[in-house]
Amino acid sequence: MFPFKVSKWMGLACLRSLVVSSPNIRQKKLIHKLQEEKAFREEMRIFREKIEDFREEMWNFRGKIRAFRGQILGFWEEERPFWEEEKTFWKEEKTFWEMEKFFREEEKTFWKKYRTFWKEDKAFWKEDNALWERDRNLLQEDKALWEEEKALWVEERALLEEEKALWEDKKSLWEEENALWEEEKAFWVEGGDHIPRELVPADGPYNANGGPQSPAFPRSRA
Repeated sequence: MFPFKVSKWMGLACLRSLVVSSPNIRQKKLIHKLQEEKAFREEMRIFREKIEDFREEMWNFRGKIRAFRGQILGFWEEERPFWEEEKTFWKEEKTFWEMEKFFREEEKTFWKKYRTFWKEDKAFWKEDNALWERDRNLLQEDKALWEEEKALWVEERALLEEEKALWEDKKSLWEEENALWEEEKAFWVEGGDHIPRELVPADGPYNANGGPQSPAFPRSRA
């Protein structure tokens, strides 16, 4: 029983170390994932602010277009100032379209990163669910092993109590046998005067074969 319990205890220790290490790995992954998600959401907020800024610039530019058209319709006689304003307008338009081109490139990069992020996010939570399910199964197995070990300890305790009781019985038998032996020895010393002293051995009477024999009835030690 003892080697079996040692191997059982070693198996439980290995299983517990696996159960303890697994949640640590999962916790580190969760912390790293939450940090990534926080940074990504901050980047989304900044990008939304850029969208709002771009929309404001677009509306301002549309206002300039309307003002420019009004000037075309209302001030044909002021041709020279108009062409100066037109020149300035086309420069601003060129700047605006360059800004739009840069914005579209940033938008393309952002949505590419956005799709990659959610793809990785889906894979992460799938893996996390698998780890959680494995940890739950391991904990259930560990609980079952603990219950089995508890039952073995209860059984061993009962066996030890039984062994203790047997030792007590054995001790009582030894004491009883020693008392009987002393009584028989006194009987042979005091009541055996009619038997020649040289025929009475110090350890008790002889049997038919000439060897020592316990008087009255034979007994063996428990």
